[in-house]
Amino acid sequence: MTSASAKSITLKAVTKRFGPVNAVNAGDLHVRPGEFLTLLGPSGCGKTTLLRMLAGLESVSSGKVFYGEDEITTLPPQRRDLAIMFQDYALFPHMSLRDNVAYGLKMAGRSLAERHREADQWLERFELSTMADRRPDALSGGQRQRVALARALITNPGVLLLDEPLSALDANLRVHLRAELRRIHKEEGRTFICVTHDQEEAMVLSDRIAVLRDGQLEQLGSPDMLYDAPANAFVASFFGRCALWPARVIGGRAVLEAGKSVALLGDWPEGAQVALVIRPEAIEIDDAGVFSALVQDVQTRGAMADIALTNGTYSCIAEVQRRDVIPAAGASVGFNVAGPVPAVPAV
Repeated sequence: MTSASAKSITLKAVTKRFGPVNAVNAGDLHVRPGEFLTLLGPSGCGKTTLLRMLAGLESVSSGKVFYGEDEITTLPPQRRDLAIMFQDYALFPHMSLRDNVAYGLKMAGRSLAERHREADQWLERFELSTMADRRPDALSGGQRQRVALARALITNPGVLLLDEPLSALDANLRVHLRAELRRIHKEEGRTFICVTHDQEEAMVLSDRIAVLRDGQLEQLGSPDMLYDAPANAFVASFFGRCALWPARVIGGRAVLEAGKSVALLGDWPEGAQVALVIRPEAIEIDDAGVFSALVQDVQTRGAMADIALTNGTYSCIAEVQRRDVIPAAGASVGFNVAGPVPAVPAV
């Protein structure tokens, strides 16, 4: 449910230049009230710079930023109804957890009794009430993350900005806390804008994802849309594992070398040159399959195994359950592509 205090964020032709370098050219972007939007892209793509412009920590070179209906392009950070949770959580080491959480209320001029009462409520909500008098160095990474979230949310912001909120945690804790973050977003109903380079994290958390490359917005859509209908080869390769196979569209199918063909997702004009997006789950190993290949490598991942295949023309990864028969490296196998599969314009 969307909170009444949740606000939209709108960027209109926003750019950021550092000298001759155009670091961000995001164009137009609208974040809906109450949605969880993730800015996803490789290191150096401009996503953190864009987040800092929203927070007022970085100036906008050109364009406008709106908070709801109000333009905030040149407002200083303290006059924006936004909260930001930094990658390193930025907790005050000399303060108790209670005072860390209450800090924003102190800056707002609230009384000591008021801010401690509200801080204790947030600490109880995040199951940290017994630790209220401790300092951050006595906490685990996951506990520090919850304190940082409570400190950001206690001021009742219309938008919460999150800069790589889970990157400092180990893999198992990340899985647990991204579920916690998703739950908090749904309970709060506020607008969350998150920066990450982790595709799986973005898919789990987000209502929509904005994929960035070299400061440009490549595609905006739901996780399912980006996975099933990527706009180009970059989005296809960055948003999930895949191989890209060149093909031509004939009779509504993608025709490969030697006349083999694969069913296509989407409508493509006759004769179009495309690159098929071959995901690991689309590969079915079958000795009677249409394609033949050698097994280059086998890697186990818990209950699943990745089988690297190549025939000199096409390469791909097959993802299979370990309880199935796993061919050894060097073995010859057949396989099929379970279509229809997505395609992108040929590079």
